Amino acid sequence: MVCCAVCLCCTSLVTVALKGVGLLGAVISIVLGNGFESFIYWSTFFISGFFLFTHVTNLTQVLESKVPAIAKIHLGYLAIWTVMLAIACIYRFIAWNFISIFSWVLLFAFLIDLFFKYRSSPSSTAAPGPATPAAAEAGGKY
Repeated sequence: MVCCAVCLCCTSLVTVALKGVGLLGAVISIVLGNGFESFIYWSTFFISGFFLFTHVTNLTQVLESKVPAIAKIHLGYLAIWTVMLAIACIYRFIAWNFISIFSWVLLFAFLIDLFFKYRSSPSSTAAPGPATPAAAEAGGKY
């Protein structure tokens, strides 16, 4: 039970970091960034803010009952934005700017959040059951 509380706490902290770095990066990218980075930062601010709001107000369970695929949507969001941030970080190796610091911090925050979200998501494929009744009696070890 403590592990779940720690994971939820870590997930909330990472989501707060995503929202904060997203907003700060969005404001700075108005001057120093390009359109792609600005899109990443602003969308991170609003989407992570939405997920943080549902988590803090305990609306996540209600939302998951209405839209069962919300956990997969969140996981997909994290994966797609991680790839986009990796592209932005590779680009900033070529054209370094102060905004690249925010890209790296946001990339690591997304990777941490993706790790916790993927680890807490249930497996989509179950192992096949025993093929014969004798194998079921033996615990499936035939």
